Amino acid sequence: MSSRDRSPKSPRVPTIVGALALVAAASGLFGCAEMRQNMRGEFVSYRGAWFCGAAGCEEAKMQRSSQAHREGDITINHGKLSAGAALVFNAGKAPETFSATVSDCAGKSASVPDDKLEAPGSHKIAGQSASYVVRIDPKDYPALTLGKGCKKWMVTTHATWPKGTSWEQKAGIEQK
Repeated sequence: MSSRDRSPKSPRVPTIVGALALVAAASGLFGCAEMRQNMRGEFVSYRGAWFCGAAGCEEAKMQRSSQAHREGDITINHGKLSAGAALVFNAGKAPETFSATVSDCAGKSASVPDDKLEAPGSHKIAGQSASYVVRIDPKDYPALTLGKGCKKWMVTTHATWPKGTSWEQKAGIEQK
């Protein structure tokens, strides 16, 4: 009897092992690219939302939201959105470009004006001097619905770096 006859193996085992190895290698390639981008600091993370007690308050008087819920990977902070909000995002390292869009429940969206995007050091949100701030004032978005069944807006930031990498980070704010 040959050694081959003494230890019979299923012909499917190598096929299954090979398929699993191929899947692991493919997912590793995509995971490695994102990991390299993270290691280079080319990412943006969400730090939370600050809300005004009354319309037009100064940033230094805004209060951090202590209430939130999650929808998948997205944090939705709760507060008095009608009086204005500041969403805080931290970049691992300074991006070449930084912009944001805001969208409502109906899927309508608008670009956040440049004067409502504040770079690190140019705002007065307590304890967040190294972060970007996206100011949201509902009167800047007359085409978006707030209230009447739509109490939540989503904010998406877009950042790019010199090597052509980019990152989108989403967060939400919901009217209390």
